[in-house]
Amino acid sequence: MNKSTVEIYSDADNNGVVRMPKRNYLGSVIQGDALFLLHGDAMDLLEELKHNPGSYVFYKAYSVAKSLEDRLNHYIDVCSQSDIRLDFRIECSVYDYDEPI
Repeated sequence: MNKSTVEIYSDADNNGVVRMPKRNYLGSVIQGDALFLLHGDAMDLLEELKHNPGSYVFYKAYSVAKSLEDRLNHYIDVCSQSDIRLDFRIECSVYDYDEPI
């Protein structure tokens, strides 16, 4: 774990805005539980679109779901490495849809 100063521009619930050290652009903070729910929503969309795997909309849904899952996996790994217990886990993975693409 690295401790550093982060500039907080907004600490709104589930919508924080911060500047990380040495970064020009502000970052948007997504709480882990909100990230988990966004991933679930993206997976629901992907499931609905799986019958047309070659479509542009399927590809875009897959891309969004993959980005969210990669961020969620990073979040889970960081929590695990820091001995922070989570009360959720990924049940359905975007990688289950790799074959049709």
